[in-house]
Amino acid sequence: MHLARIRQQTPDGPEPRVIASDNPERGWVDVRSHERLRRERAGATPAAAARIAAAVVPASMSEALANGEAFVDAARAALADASGDTSLDSAPELTNALDPAAYRDFMCFEEHFSFGYRWQERPVPEIMYELPVSYFGNPRAFIGPGDDVPWPHYTRRMDYELELGIVIGRACTNVTPEEALGYVAGLTILNDFSARDIQAREMTGGLGPAKGKHFACGAGPYLVTLDALPWERGLRMQARVNGETWCDATSAEMIWSIAEIVAWTSQGEQLQPGWLLGSGTCNGGSTIEIGRELSPGDVVELEIEGLGTLRNTLGIPREGGWWPKPRRPASHA
Repeated sequence: MHLARIRQQTPDGPEPRVIASDNPERGWVDVRSHERLRRERAGATPAAAARIAAAVVPASMSEALANGEAFVDAARAALADASGDTSLDSAPELTNALDPAAYRDFMCFEEHFSFGYRWQERPVPEIMYELPVSYFGNPRAFIGPGDDVPWPHYTRRMDYELELGIVIGRACTNVTPEEALGYVAGLTILNDFSARDIQAREMTGGLGPAKGKHFACGAGPYLVTLDALPWERGLRMQARVNGETWCDATSAEMIWSIAEIVAWTSQGEQLQPGWLLGSGTCNGGSTIEIGRELSPGDVVELEIEGLGTLRNTLGIPREGGWWPKPRRPASHA
């Protein structure tokens, strides 16, 4: 099953609506509209049916996933209805499929993270092979397919990162890898945009990236359930810039599996529906590894087998902006 969102015009402005498909090339259905009709057919008044449908299928994908089987049943029922009453155009304009409740990004592709340490003239830490290492990103910075990427004033070295996104579908804590996949709603494409110059500077402080990452992340165009993907053999991952292929890799090269990422994240804390866990950049999946650079107006397309294509255009660098004034170290006797 494929899940996505569109923007539907309302008297109060555009509102995201969750849609579903068995095959995006054959069309989509509006899940909330179908749920409303289903409730009416079961005897609910139109007003009551609308209230129930809005509760079961809210505008937020994270909130919809938090409804558990009630939401999943609504999506499946919409797909099973052959009447066509809530069908959409075969190619509706999609917005960001996800509004993550939280976002954590890992580093699971050895060639990429080892290159990153070489780029910083540092040895690869042993911890990278001992457990999945991650940092928290900004869940409010997500953009969707077709959106322009903001270019902050503090960077001149913009980069994309081609990643596999793992979406949590059920709350869990302290699960094992053998149990973990039962808590995964599905997979999506993730583009963890990076401002490399400020990232390199701020990470000399020994903490995770912040301004180098928190301005924008791309995800979508949709979320696909595991049963609809050949994920176990690995998924082909490609990046194109202005139509030219810059990366062609596979998720089979991850040194930590999807199940291991979920299991480790759940240790000592509770994962919630709608959490997004990134695989980290695939091997060769950013410009620094291939000696290329991006410019304003470049069109970045990330494609992962079975997950569609996420396309974004780099915006114009923002002028001005504030910089902190450097402090002087305190003198010591």
